[in-house]
Amino acid sequence: MSAPTLRAIATLEHTPGAIAEALNGWTRFVHGPARAIDDYGEHPHPDLCCHRHDPADCRAALHLALMSLPAKAARELRALVRPLDELFLARSIPSPGHAYLRGLVE
Repeated sequence: MSAPTLRAIATLEHTPGAIAEALNGWTRFVHGPARAIDDYGEHPHPDLCCHRHDPADCRAALHLALMSLPAKAARELRALVRPLDELFLARSIPSPGHAYLRGLVE
């Protein structure tokens, strides 16, 4: 990401690095085992050590950032998030457990 985008994100964050952590968590979930995606919402995610690594929390933080950042910064972040969202949609089956995540992504 460009320096202006990183500055805009830093200005938006209450906790330094929160958006990077959310992007990392969403990336790990989407690229993780298909079973973890299928089981999400029905069983605890095995890689969760706290709520901040919950894929829904990660994606919600990214959603909030995308809605709050200036247009150019949002476009740069969206360019990183969109392929992950598309992969999630391709790898997940619509189910009640995925409804909230799919709502954030679609």
